Amino acid sequence: MGTRVHAWGKRGLAAVLAAALACSLWGMVPAAYGDERPSASGAESTGLASSAASSPAPSALEAAASEAPAKAATVISGLATDISRKPQGVIKDTIKVSPAGRRTVHLQLYNTSAKKWKTRATFTTDKNGKVTLKYPADWKKRNTTKWRVVVKAGDTAEKAVGKTVRVTTYNRSSVKLKAKSAVIMAADTGQVFYAKAPDTKRQNASTTKMMTALVALERNKLSDPVTITAEAAHTDYSHLGNKSIGDTTTVKNLLHMALIASDNGAAKALAIHTAGSEKAFTRLMNARAKELGCTRTSFKTSHGLTRKGHGSSARDLAKIARKALKNRTFASIVNKRSYAFTTARGTRYSFETTNKLLGKTKGVRGVKTGFTKAAGQCFVGAYKHKGKTYITVVLGSPTSDQRWNDTKALIKYIKKYF
Repeated sequence: MGTRVHAWGKRGLAAVLAAALACSLWGMVPAAYGDERPSASGAESTGLASSAASSPAPSALEAAASEAPAKAATVISGLATDISRKPQGVIKDTIKVSPAGRRTVHLQLYNTSAKKWKTRATFTTDKNGKVTLKYPADWKKRNTTKWRVVVKAGDTAEKAVGKTVRVTTYNRSSVKLKAKSAVIMAADTGQVFYAKAPDTKRQNASTTKMMTALVALERNKLSDPVTITAEAAHTDYSHLGNKSIGDTTTVKNLLHMALIASDNGAAKALAIHTAGSEKAFTRLMNARAKELGCTRTSFKTSHGLTRKGHGSSARDLAKIARKALKNRTFASIVNKRSYAFTTARGTRYSFETTNKLLGKTKGVRGVKTGFTKAAGQCFVGAYKHKGKTYITVVLGSPTSDQRWNDTKALIKYIKKYF
């Protein structure tokens, strides 16, 4: 009896040790071998095994993936985003991609009809990440095209899409002009599509009054009363004269007189009213021109009569016109063929526009004429075509008739290419 009990005790102890060993094997198995455990539904499953299976440890592959380093952001530098060229030659642009290494770069063109980007050329950077892009000839076929650079993802770097590149072609064909300078500029974008000596500073005569009107509009109310001073009344080439000294009218009426009739006295009256003196007013004019990005402009008067140092360029005048036309009052005035008003003393002024194309050439919406012996015949125009407005500038045409012929040639160019 005792012997049998002792034997059973040995067997029982062996069973307990085996169970403990099984628990250690199945319940406390290292994470790397977790996938080799029996499932909780297996015949040999225990409550402990079921508990372990309910929250399995990650596999070796999962652990490795979770520890993999994140890819670095790709940076594209040195990319020209605004390119303006005549439709000839080849456009090249050297960029740098980082992280460096031999990276694949796609140059894509935007298809406006399909509204999709399409790869037109593929390049590979050098080991330092540099590459010279050569634009396919597609850019020569239209006035404007949109491009972008796409850098393919690498083993350690992410994919990157560069900023949109706008390529504009100008002077797509020759235009026979006798004007010394000329420009065609899109009013909505400021993009130049035709240029002849666009940045040469010249005397610009009464086209100066565009800036005079813009500054006066921005600093006064149309209903503000203005008393005509002797200085304004005695300005050369003015219809005011002695009779107007001390008389009163409004900013609105003087704006019409300056822009439609191109009256020099009206321009000076606005200047004195706005800033106290014409000299102070020209400082405002020059500051405003600088704000608009004009780099070849210096105003010495409010009316544009010849003065040493006074002048502007065709491109700068287009910039001024572009800004001024955004003012509804300005745009309305320069599109009028005539105007009349009566002063506080009862003097009546009636005048017609100096713009001979207004009302006669469809699409013309202004803007301002100019003439002095030093400046020649000048005209800044606004022409509306297919829902868009284009600004035309001619400076230094030899005769008044030629000024209009030069402007018509620019309008013909717009009709041909837009």
